[in-house]
Order: sequence, then structure tokens, then C-alpha cells
Amino acid sequence: MLKVFRCGEYDWYAAENAEQAARLYLEQIGDELEELPDELTDEELDKEFHEFDEDESPTGGMTTFRKMLAEHGTEPGWLCGTE
Repeated sequence: MLKVFRCGEYDWYAAENAEQAARLYLEQIGDELEELPDELTDEELDKEFHEFDEDESPTGGMTTFRKMLAEHGTEPGWLCGTE
């Protein structure tokens, strides 16, 4: 079962565990994390935030990490990032 992990300050990954999330981050970003990433809490998973499309344009809707995880499927990988 995939969970959501915060990697660094700006990226969130779907992964089975913190070690896998850190590996995915290293593969995509090229930097090793100083500490294992934090798993999001239930409260963080359900917090609503503005939704963006694949072109990074606002959709006008709201989403949550829980919704994003459900839409992501079963493959570990990057969910979203900000900067």
C-alpha cells in the first residue's frame, strides 16, 4: 500500500516506505536527503489545497493528498511539488 512522503521542502512522493521515497527523490532530483522523509499524517492527507493541471495551471478546484494518492494508482513515484 502506498503512502505519501514529504521529501525535502517542496516534493511529495507516493511510496511504500520512507526509504523508497528517498530513493525516488534521489533518482529524480539528484540530491540525497539528509534525513528519511516524513510520512504525512491523516490530517495532512485530508487538508485541502488548490488543484493544478499537468501544465501547472490552476483548475479552480480543490484537492487533497489522499485524493491524489487514490488517483495515482499503485506505482510509486512523484505526486507533486512546489517552489
